[in-house]
Amino acid sequence: MNAWNRVLWLLAAAAAVVGLTVPLTGTHVTTPILLLSVPFALIHGVRRYGWRTLLFFLVVTLVVSNFFENLSVSTGFPFGHYHYTGHPQLIHVPIEIGPIYFGLGYICWQVANTLLDEADSRLSGSSGSLAGRVEVVALPMVAGALMTMFDLGVDSVASTVKRVWVWEDGGGVFGVPYTNYLGWWFVTYLYFQVFALYLMKRQTTSGAVSVRTEGRGVLAQNVLFYGALGLSSVPYFIGASADLVRDGASVGWSGDAINEALMTINLFGTVFAAFLAAVKLARDDLALRRG
Repeated sequence: MNAWNRVLWLLAAAAAVVGLTVPLTGTHVTTPILLLSVPFALIHGVRRYGWRTLLFFLVVTLVVSNFFENLSVSTGFPFGHYHYTGHPQLIHVPIEIGPIYFGLGYICWQVANTLLDEADSRLSGSSGSLAGRVEVVALPMVAGALMTMFDLGVDSVASTVKRVWVWEDGGGVFGVPYTNYLGWWFVTYLYFQVFALYLMKRQTTSGAVSVRTEGRGVLAQNVLFYGALGLSSVPYFIGASADLVRDGASVGWSGDAINEALMTINLFGTVFAAFLAAVKLARDDLALRRG
């Protein structure tokens, strides 16, 4: 195991330890874990794709996410009407939001990639089959769904309870409107799709795979990271306050109900998706497919 691989395991393990212990004190740790995902994605992405390709992914995620976040704060499209409370901001959006889209986005991309047997290495469909043409759309769709699944399990705590951002008209999902989740899938699918098309073009024009596949371990790091994000809701449910909270429309919600519901969503959403990916790795499906 080389030094960079050790760093990746340490970052993933740190995310798991923080996510399973600190929330017992009633502290919501999603943002610190997401910030850990940024160096993780930078290291992992350069090793898998090379710095030029990862730089493309980084720029696309930052530009697309910041554009639509600011558009929604100004107009309500595509997420709904809300505003951020934190500073400093890039126009209307805190500067850490873009890097979080990048770090979490990369991890969700790799978990989706695990579920789809390393589809990123064959997006050109050069084998003559339909597989690449299907996967160039399926991989972004699954990755976007994993992003949205994560947001479904945390947004109400971050907004209604912690008020990191405020939904001005409230919403039916504990103060969050359903449009937020449609918007999350649309925006993240969009930048994943752009990246998939870029990878497909590189593989088609160069005739090379343009992806460094290193076996189950490097994919398992992403699965551990993603699973830790979901599992952190369990100790948070145990340790967090159950006070009544109000959303941006002054509708009251039970803090206990929010924590219980989001824990349940995470267990059968984010955590289950990570479990399925882990089962594939444990069965060595990827190696069997390559063989």
